[in-house]
Amino acid sequence: MDSFAFKVEPFTEDINGRLAWPILGNQLLRAADYSASLRHFGFANVKEKRHVWVLSRLIIEMNERPSSLENYDIATWVNRVYRQFTDRLFKISGKDGKTLGYAHSVWALIDFETRQPISLESSETQTIRDAVEKTNVPIAASQRLELTDLVFEGKCEIRYSDLDINGHVNSISYMRMAIDSVFNAFPLSVHPTKHYVQRVEMKYMRESYFEDRTLHVTIQPALENVYSVAFFRNAPDGAGQECVVKAIVTMKPFEEAQ
Repeated sequence: MDSFAFKVEPFTEDINGRLAWPILGNQLLRAADYSASLRHFGFANVKEKRHVWVLSRLIIEMNERPSSLENYDIATWVNRVYRQFTDRLFKISGKDGKTLGYAHSVWALIDFETRQPISLESSETQTIRDAVEKTNVPIAASQRLELTDLVFEGKCEIRYSDLDINGHVNSISYMRMAIDSVFNAFPLSVHPTKHYVQRVEMKYMRESYFEDRTLHVTIQPALENVYSVAFFRNAPDGAGQECVVKAIVTMKPFEEAQ
């Protein structure tokens, strides 16, 4: 297990003075690469073999987020390796070691050219299996939702700043889009100064690119203050649309925590 120190710098906070969710997401991914690089399977290491790490799933559950100028730590470790995927877990701690939240991520190692997955059971990936630590985190598995008939539909523009070095929309950009879409779609139910995001689940299914221009988004309420969000792009063969990302965003009123 490796732990890395961070600080809530000015201009990285949200409207309520807490670490903004997109910044938190990026710091988790940064900690993941720091840890992997120490064991020689980080982004720079696998790039030498024309491989690249791709995020498949991400669940972040925060009971509290650090405030302006506060220090916080992100501990991370590989929890499981199986065929074409590996689980990496996170623990976020604040002042005096107080646990603020946890995260669970699933990664695939793919060939940069073919976009096909690389087996994690081969001899060349032994360093990944050597890093496994069986410590778990108390975070709920992905939710199965009973969705309502009420569906909000809209569009999200793909912008230059959404793109990453792999040429497709950044994983954390989708998370930002999902959170923003819920607040924008249901302003009478959730408000930035009255509700906070407690949990986000992201399931990355396909890649989307700048050439897609816009993504179609649907949002459905499920449980109280829980919303299912899905992003679609036009299928390359012109036959309808295909889902690229699914998300579940859980809100809480400020009176309940923080």
